[in-house]
Amino acid sequence: MNFYEPEVNSDQVIEDKINEPGRQVMFLSADWCGDCKAIKPFVQSIRDHVSQTANWFDADRDANLEIAKAQGLRGIPSFVLFQDGKQLSHIGDGERLTPKQVLAWYDATL
Repeated sequence: MNFYEPEVNSDQVIEDKINEPGRQVMFLSADWCGDCKAIKPFVQSIRDHVSQTANWFDADRDANLEIAKAQGLRGIPSFVLFQDGKQLSHIGDGERLTPKQVLAWYDATL
């Protein structure tokens, strides 16, 4: 099974993506995170679903710690929905997430 490999983005790229008009979803994870590793086999299918109605980007909890702090994100993995520069919703506070939970969360925001 292939594991999703998040793109590495600078804080400035992430800030720019957050502030783009429309819906943006950020996947926040870290290489050392066990729960992140558990969901990685499913992230590409989650991304494919979300990308039908939103733009997607990745953030690394360690490399982008200031972004995570500024958004009030304490746990990983997290999926965060922004619209027009404002955080609307997120799922993930350090618990193990299933793909079904993530998709249900996202679909409820539509």
